[in-house]
Amino acid sequence: MFVYILGAGAMGCVFGAKLSAVGWRVHLIDVNAKQIAAINEAGLQLRTDSGERNYRLPASYAADAKEKADLIIVFTKSLHTSDAIESMKHLIGDRTYVLTLQNGLGNAAKLAACVAKDHILEGVTTVPAELVSPGVVSSHGIGAVQFYPVAKEMPPITKVISSAMESAGIKAATDPEIKAAIWTKVIFNATMNATCALLDTTPGPLGGQEDGVALAKTLIEEGAMVARASGCPIDAAGIHAMAKMSMTQHRDHIPSMLQDLRGGRLTEVDDINGAIVREARAHGVSAPMHETLWRLMRVRERL
Repeated sequence: MFVYILGAGAMGCVFGAKLSAVGWRVHLIDVNAKQIAAINEAGLQLRTDSGERNYRLPASYAADAKEKADLIIVFTKSLHTSDAIESMKHLIGDRTYVLTLQNGLGNAAKLAACVAKDHILEGVTTVPAELVSPGVVSSHGIGAVQFYPVAKEMPPITKVISSAMESAGIKAATDPEIKAAIWTKVIFNATMNATCALLDTTPGPLGGQEDGVALAKTLIEEGAMVARASGCPIDAAGIHAMAKMSMTQHRDHIPSMLQDLRGGRLTEVDDINGAIVREARAHGVSAPMHETLWRLMRVRERL
């Protein structure tokens, strides 16, 4: 299998390294010159619970890649999805499949502008990943992948992907209820990621206050209501448990939106909280808490 990892940030590098270790030919694609240079010059260093290992993988801009892919795994931020897949058009052949494991709602629809619907797979992942410095990433703990074809028909490549990920130490499953899994992650991120970013805090201090816990509960319930209105039943209890775990066991974790704000970058809030608001409007319900958080974040990230 020849695979491009589109978006060589923390998550993309972890998957790229692990899949290369089980025999896949992996090429990393990014727009960050420092990241590309570091990987090409010194290799990709991955730090895990088992220690450190250096992987020699090619990295480049999309325009500099030439070979058509068997598979493209997309890890770019959701706000860059359309531009990113457009940059890959010359690398997409009749047999190329594209798997999105990004945050947010609507990524598969964006990919469909350049990829046939029956060649798009959508999913979610809980694999931990952190970018330490250019060319250096860490992944401590375990994680999993759930995915499913957008067209609902199971092409042979799904078994190939699952098998490779399992061999790489990543639990993988094809899940016909993938929409629920995507919504679950979106609601969790809309609650914990956006709130922590706006308040400039990690989950621990948020969970240490009654008002913080109450705010998270309200956001989760509102998000689950919108999901149900859109035709996707959600287990809100499971998301409440995820939020509690975040506030207790991962109390010092710096959410990605907070990292973006601190780094002066735009966040994914439009495709997370904003997507919940758009879905609410489309199905005749309202999401005032998420709309307030969305608009406050849009103001904050542009200050």
